[in-house]
Amino acid sequence: MTKSPRLALIIATAVSLVPLGCAVLPEDMAEETLGADQQAAIMGNGLTFNGLTFNGLTFNGLAMAELSDPLGRQLLSAIVSCALPEGEAIDLNIEGVDYSFEGSVGLAPEWGKDGGECGENCKSWVSACVISRVNYLGQSVRISVRGKDKALASTSEEREEYTEREGAYFGDIFATPQELYACVAPGASQIPRVCGPSIQGCSPIEVLGDCDDVCSKELNDGASDKCRDPSGKMQKGAVTVFLAS
Repeated sequence: MTKSPRLALIIATAVSLVPLGCAVLPEDMAEETLGADQQAAIMGNGLTFNGLTFNGLTFNGLAMAELSDPLGRQLLSAIVSCALPEGEAIDLNIEGVDYSFEGSVGLAPEWGKDGGECGENCKSWVSACVISRVNYLGQSVRISVRGKDKALASTSEEREEYTEREGAYFGDIFATPQELYACVAPGASQIPRVCGPSIQGCSPIEVLGDCDDVCSKELNDGASDKCRDPSGKMQKGAVTVFLAS
């Protein structure tokens, strides 16, 4: 497992999780060593298992908070998991306690490189990935996450097992205020995993309607590609969730 003190500092600064003085990096940390048409991943609590993911991020976990707060660490864990590939991590010492935040999906590996930044493409994909992990009850549920990025490559077995298209997620978790959007699968009216009993009470995520109306097209694996936010901007990073049938 590699360590990236630089990325830890960048993330803490970029998302305003905590004042710079509160995240203490060990002095003896080594120099940074971090190194599609049918695409998907299965994720879980920040860990990816053969493309399948468990989701369990609560609405409160999306809020920006200090890293001394468990909710701040929950969000940071989700961000790192979505951004960095498996086998890479950032280690932080927060108020005397050591934490390791592990990569998993690898949607923005460039962020962990020396001098790496999280540009528009990085923000779009990482945001979509993090938003897709929200669970109304905070429960861990296996989901198949798909989108037009090579990090989300799926297998035929996964597509055969996870056939229930739920909806797509996109936005910008780094913006102030955060921009959190979803659309429902054609023919569906609710997304209970994320919104609970009604999409009317899904705040802070805004449900924009049918994905066929919001997104540009459907990919071969059923994922929605490039979805439009309320301002009219097309978000390149759009993550579609499928549930097991």
